[in-house]
Amino acid sequence: MTASSFSGLGRSFYLLQLAALLNAVGARCGQLAIAWWVLDKTGDPLLFSVFVAIATFADVLSRALCGWLGDEYDRQRLLVGCYAVSTAVTLVLAGLGTLDLYQPLAIGICLAISGISIGIREPVQMSLTPGLVAAERITDAVRLRSIVGSSSALIGPLAAGTLLGPLGVLGTLWLNAVAVILALILTALVRSPVSPRNADGPRPRDLATWYWRTRAGFTALYRIKPEWHLSLLAFIVNFALYPLFAVLLPVLINRHYPKAAWLLAVTEGAFAIGLLLGSLLLVKRANRRWGRAVVVFAGFLLLGASMSGCGLLTHFFELQPGWFACLTLPLLLIGGTGLVMVTVNTSTVRMLATPDHYRNRIGAATSFISGMVIPFGALVGGTFSGLLGASTAMALLGLLIILAVMPCLFSGALVRVLGMSDEQIRNAYSDLYPKAFVD
Repeated sequence: MTASSFSGLGRSFYLLQLAALLNAVGARCGQLAIAWWVLDKTGDPLLFSVFVAIATFADVLSRALCGWLGDEYDRQRLLVGCYAVSTAVTLVLAGLGTLDLYQPLAIGICLAISGISIGIREPVQMSLTPGLVAAERITDAVRLRSIVGSSSALIGPLAAGTLLGPLGVLGTLWLNAVAVILALILTALVRSPVSPRNADGPRPRDLATWYWRTRAGFTALYRIKPEWHLSLLAFIVNFALYPLFAVLLPVLINRHYPKAAWLLAVTEGAFAIGLLLGSLLLVKRANRRWGRAVVVFAGFLLLGASMSGCGLLTHFFELQPGWFACLTLPLLLIGGTGLVMVTVNTSTVRMLATPDHYRNRIGAATSFISGMVIPFGALVGGTFSGLLGASTAMALLGLLIILAVMPCLFSGALVRVLGMSDEQIRNAYSDLYPKAFVD
């Protein structure tokens, strides 16, 4: 893969990806700073997991209730509004840190508002892409977007782990605020075409319209069998994977290596390197050699196996910080590669196969179905880490991912769509499932 693969995608698309990179890096710094703040004040991993659950529940619920907004209103303006809300929230959290006011209620409210903003923003960023990039470059755009996500996943923990020591919780919170402000400015510079539906279509005026727009998205998702099956599989995967970095690894490192915060950077950085390598090199080559369907299912299996391996390794061996980093790095790298094998392919299929006036709703509904279990997963992760230990929880949750993949191997609808080429799959859902789109 060369840099020319990503040239000519458009100034606005590049601005949007840079904004997403800055926001993601800053957000990860802020998340780890809040984790350290809560654990230092209380030492209670369950309480920390409650804060995680609040943020994720707000995120997931807003995807269900607000997914249609991106199909009815100007998507770029929605993004600017979401980033403005995130900016205000990060400034409040940084202010609380400056005043040394540990107020659980205020922190919870801020995290809930931030979650709502993220839940609206993320599907819009994905559905805006076809309006910024030529149709024949969609696959390249999805891979570049994945590279940006992988890079942020790598840089964020490295920045947080490196800066949390010298800057402390306060400095890291302010770093988050600066990053989000820059992301807001960049998003305001994006120029996107307004679709005819957004320009002249009906404007929701009451709760009844809100209800019918939301219901239409979920009805369409259920009728599109490949997306429905993928969302159910992602439901299990998110339940198992989210607690790994949100709860289990922070708790494990805080308990056993409290003076080695850099281990957070090493573990998450290894996973992010796997994401990056997959986005840059492996996914495209693997698709050509084995086909999209095989690559997707193999990615799920690699993810589950790597997570279980980390849990077993840390459970049976008492490791020094250096050995902990060296032995978990390759497993997490494999897990990151497995995850990106899934996300690049499924995102490309969804973006190409779904008609424009339903793209945001389908993406948001899928995110809701697959993500509504995340708050519960965070709580389970915190509970398991207290009862069984973080390592045992990792091993069990990784095994759950492996078991969940098996029934999907026999889904004819899913295998059929994943087997289509990019040319064949454009607007394929309109032809395969016409009754799903009944506005």
